[in-house]
Amino acid sequence: MMRDSRSLALGAVLVATLVVTGCGPTGLRAQESVTFGVLVPLTSGVPSAARAAQQGAQLAADEVGGERSAPTVSLLVEDDRGSPEVASRLFAQFAERDVSAVVGPLTDLAAAAVAPAAERAGIALVTPGATGTIPYSGSSVFRTSLPAQSQARVLAEYVVRVRRLKTITVIHEGNDYGTMTAMAFAQRVADLGGEIVGTRIYRDGDTDFTRYATGAVGDGAEAVFIAGYPDEGARIIVTLRERGFRGLMIGSDALYSRDLVEWARDAAHGLLLPAAFVAGDPLPRVQEFVGRYTRRYGQTPDHFAAQAYDAVKVLAFAVRRSGRSAQAIRGALQGVRRFPGATGEITFDRFGAPDRPVAVAQVKAGAFEVVRR
Repeated sequence: MMRDSRSLALGAVLVATLVVTGCGPTGLRAQESVTFGVLVPLTSGVPSAARAAQQGAQLAADEVGGERSAPTVSLLVEDDRGSPEVASRLFAQFAERDVSAVVGPLTDLAAAAVAPAAERAGIALVTPGATGTIPYSGSSVFRTSLPAQSQARVLAEYVVRVRRLKTITVIHEGNDYGTMTAMAFAQRVADLGGEIVGTRIYRDGDTDFTRYATGAVGDGAEAVFIAGYPDEGARIIVTLRERGFRGLMIGSDALYSRDLVEWARDAAHGLLLPAAFVAGDPLPRVQEFVGRYTRRYGQTPDHFAAQAYDAVKVLAFAVRRSGRSAQAIRGALQGVRRFPGATGEITFDRFGAPDRPVAVAQVKAGAFEVVRR
């Protein structure tokens, strides 16, 4: 999903209580307890995503906590600020406090930094937001988010096959996430007979995108694909419009964020994005989740909310099956098949990623509207 934040604000801690039910022969008995740690960048450059994830996790905790005659689980939520260093320090504190599993981190760099320590400690991570490559995926790292590369390939197929566009220029951040996502998109475009007519790479922290936008306009492409994060992504989109680009704009999964729409405003109208969660999906379990979330928080849940909700739920399921030990939970996650989540049925593949379809959304009137499921 996203990188580390440049914010230096202090973190916060929230403790919630939830209950898990339906214990099998190796699961927890009533009145026993288990502790999950949660790492989200509450004070960061991606405030809406972090807040949504926190709210989704809290909703799941409260729902499971409403059940009777079941073990209790303490949910410890800390602000990692999107920083790999802070996330690593907080994870070490979690390990000292004998947490059984961790929801998070939300961002790519933080998740990649924590993963080796999780492997050494034998503690499972279930990230609701990281979409890049993470060490030990499928062993100690699982995700309810979809890999960025698979989302980019689906988007390329839609643009070339359905929208019938042939020439596309690419602007991407030069980190691992931006590079791998752009490469996956470009390769799929080429496989389908399209052409990448220009590629421009920017750095984390860049604020002036005039030359990138001017170059993209000069390429004469029908579309521009932007692989990056909401802060720079919003500036790129605005600058493209200011420099006269009138073609289709396409964004990577990290741009599917309320932050992007709020920052880019009217310039984001028409932007195409991969959608890992569709709030308008008619499936009963999706609508039940959307209804509960909307009533509680007064807004429609996004994919970060749904993925964090599912992360807590699937961990509770693992505890019911295998008990509270970190090793038991990790083993149970490796065997998860067709778990009924808000994002769809979750089956973790050998890389710890969920196997589920990707929709395509478009920004219209400041909101995300699904154009293809």
